[in-house]
Parts: sequence; structure tokens; C-alpha cells
Amino acid sequence: MALTSPALFVVVCVLAVGVLALAVLDKPHPSRAGLQMLARAARVMAVSALSVLLFGLALNDQYVFYTSWADLLGSSDQATTHTIGDTTAAQTRQLPGKGLTGQQPPTVLPALPAPSQRLQSYAVSSPDIAGPAQVLVELPPNYDPASAHTYPVIIGLHGFPSSPDSYLKTGIVTVQEQLVSKHALAPSIVVIPQINVPRSLDTECVDGGPGQPHVDSWLSHDLPRWIVAHFRVRTDRLSWVTVGYSYGGWCAASLGLRHPDIFGAAIVFQGYFRPDFGPHYVPATSTLAQYDLVRLESRHPVPLSMWTITSRQDSLSYPSTAQFLRGARPPTAVTATVLPHGGHRNAVWQPFIGPALTWLGHTLPGFHA
Repeated sequence: MALTSPALFVVVCVLAVGVLALAVLDKPHPSRAGLQMLARAARVMAVSALSVLLFGLALNDQYVFYTSWADLLGSSDQATTHTIGDTTAAQTRQLPGKGLTGQQPPTVLPALPAPSQRLQSYAVSSPDIAGPAQVLVELPPNYDPASAHTYPVIIGLHGFPSSPDSYLKTGIVTVQEQLVSKHALAPSIVVIPQINVPRSLDTECVDGGPGQPHVDSWLSHDLPRWIVAHFRVRTDRLSWVTVGYSYGGWCAASLGLRHPDIFGAAIVFQGYFRPDFGPHYVPATSTLAQYDLVRLESRHPVPLSMWTITSRQDSLSYPSTAQFLRGARPPTAVTATVLPHGGHRNAVWQPFIGPALTWLGHTLPGFHA
């Protein structure tokens, strides 16, 4: 019986109700009091265990964390790798947009909120979003705002429902620092913006209609210019990358493919390539077609280097990723890892953080150690 089969849920439900009924209807027998107490305790424990199992099956059915018994037990087969295009061609192609050309930091930068710490926290306002958004910034070791030395930028994009803090808990920044210490990746400034603005709204990083958040504009226009105005960063596109997982992976792909004049690469951990709005929000805009990255890539491929991972059993990530890979062509350059098993959860993609960031250090000139 499959892990995600409705029949399994029904069987466990029937068992839980049956064991509960036995526990409730059990009549006392004084001559067997000790044995009856043990049996009753066993039934209570069984009801509790089956209730937890039912709760887990319901959650798994909704979010598809595990797609099969093999996935749950940790068995795996060989992943397949697809390589499309040439990263050199993606880096040298001329682009029509201005990017961050002409954006220069001030001679004296604004003071850091926490000068003695590497992790900085900001509340950044923008006309494109309602209210200030939280932005975390992880500075490289020995960062000195008074120095003329500049750094490449990683835009870290979290999942939903979540917050910038969750990006730090995934281990991406930890692995990044390990690679920097091994001289496999250049020290970088990591900027982790709040991408669900307001927090309860699944905006899918798109620009909504009048009165709705314009998150795409916030992330592709306002945030990069705020970064340049506050930190010692490089402004060429080959020194900027988007990195995200799940919802943040979708946003990373969208920002990279739709704004290649700013971003030279995108790393997508189990993201997807079409917006997947929740039931409570659909933006009132007639331009949603521009966010169909499968369609965009098939008609107008852009010079972007991309690393992505998905699983054939991931019902959120795999369908549009597979379609994107079938239509991807130069000057877009894609390195894709496709796993045979694995649901939509962090544990599936986290073992590949190292290979992804190593790829970044080898691929984008701004991140060469």
C-alpha cells in the first residue's frame, strides 16, 4: 500500500477507532486486574500512536514531504545530471538593460546597526510594498565599510510560509563559509530579504495590480539599489546571484531569468517555473503571462547561468522544472540535477548545497576565490 494512498489513511483511521472502542468498552474483571491494566495501557498507547500517525499522514498528504516508503526510509538511486548551453556564452552576451551601471555607493556608508557583528538586521521601506520589510545581511569576515574593497552579492530567498531567519537555518550560509575557508568560493555579502510582504501573503514575488504589493519591483529594483547604497559591493551582473529554495527557489529563478542585466546566475533548490498562488490571493494584473518562465525561456532565452535540483516525485517542483529543461536553450546555461525519489522538503536538497555553491565559485567570475 503506497504511503500517499487514501486507502492507507482509511485503514489507520479504522484501526484507531477500533482500538479506542476496545479501550472504552473494556469491562473490569477483578480477578484479572493486573493483566487488564496492562492491556488498557497498551490500548491507550496504541490509540495515541495511531493518532500521531494519522496526523502525520494528513500533513504528508497536504505538503508531500515524503512521496513513497522508499523516500521515507531514505533509500535513493543515482541522480541524473543535465547540462544545457555554455556558461561562458551566458556571461559574454550583451544585454539591453542597464542593470546597476552607474549605481555607486556613497563615499561614506550609513552606519551598521550592529557594528561588531556579522549579522545585521534592517527594516527596509519601499514604495512597491506595504510597510517595511525585514532584511537580514550576513557580512563576510573582517568586513570594513571604510575599506575600498568590494564584495559579490548573494540574494538569499526563503520559503513560504517563513521568514528571512529560516534561510539561515537551512545550512546554506554555513556551507558557504566552509567553501570560502577552502578557497573554493569568494567571500560574499549575503542579503536575505523578506519576500512575502505582508508576511501572511503568498505573493509569488510578482507585481500585483493597483493597491497590491509589487514584490518583483521591490526585489529587482529597490533592493539592489538599497544594497549598493549601504554596503561595499560590486555592481557588475557577474557578481550577483539569486539563491532560493521552494517558493524562494521560484523567486530566484524568476528574478534571474527576468532581470539578467542585474543577476548573472541563479541557484534553484526544488523551486518551480510558474507561479503557484495560494487560495487566498491572486494578483489583479493582466501581465501574469510574463511570469511563466517556461514560456519565457521557449520564446526569449536570456544569458543566465543556472544550477537547479528537483525530484521526479516532487509534485510542486518537478512538472514545471521538467518543462523548463525541455525548452531551455542558449544563451541560457543550465546545470540540472534530477533525483528519482524525494518529496518537497529541505532534507532532499540540502545535501546538494555544497555542489551548488562550488558550481557558483567555478562559474561566475565575481565568485572566483
